[in-house]
Amino acid sequence: MRIRECKTEDVAKLAELYAGFYNELRSRQGLKTYSKEKYIQEIEQHISKDKFFIAEMLNNEVGFIRISQRDGIFWFEELYVKPEYRLKGVGRSLVRKAEEYVKTHDDYAYLMVLPQDRRAINFWLRMGYTILNTIELAKNLKDTEENTRYVPFLGNIFQIYKWKIENYTSLEAEFLELVEQSIKAGTKGETILKIFTDALKNYLKSEDK
Repeated sequence: MRIRECKTEDVAKLAELYAGFYNELRSRQGLKTYSKEKYIQEIEQHISKDKFFIAEMLNNEVGFIRISQRDGIFWFEELYVKPEYRLKGVGRSLVRKAEEYVKTHDDYAYLMVLPQDRRAINFWLRMGYTILNTIELAKNLKDTEENTRYVPFLGNIFQIYKWKIENYTSLEAEFLELVEQSIKAGTKGETILKIFTDALKNYLKSEDK
């Protein structure tokens, strides 16, 4: 496997991978997908200011990562590996290459991951990304109901959109279902936090015996 920096002449090669990233994401969200041509202008804008690394195997482009810099902070944007080349270390190698680049400029690399994307969260956790830095909030200004899930965090209740295709384990799905039942029954976030706290206290006491 070879990982190299992308140049402006790689736009066409990147377009297929870039479309693969967004079309896979949009399919899981239940949204319309697009041809790679739609993304070429966007890639041309990015490649003039951002850093792209592309992974090649047997002369095939199999994945890429994009690094942007905003206000002195380095962000890992899209990371994508073609499905048939996954579980071969391609994604890990792309991240390591990106980290090497960022290390020459700063001590921290940042990224954003959608809370519904359990597979991506698991990957980044395995790569050592465990510092929860920000929470992005939004408000629906329309008078319409939206298909969302409830997620408790430190005594507050947040909502995340339900996706058409999700990767929750059976335990995670059961947890989300129980939280939803509790919220719909009128349980407050502070009460859910107390339930978790009491359960952990009881668990730790049983472990000490």
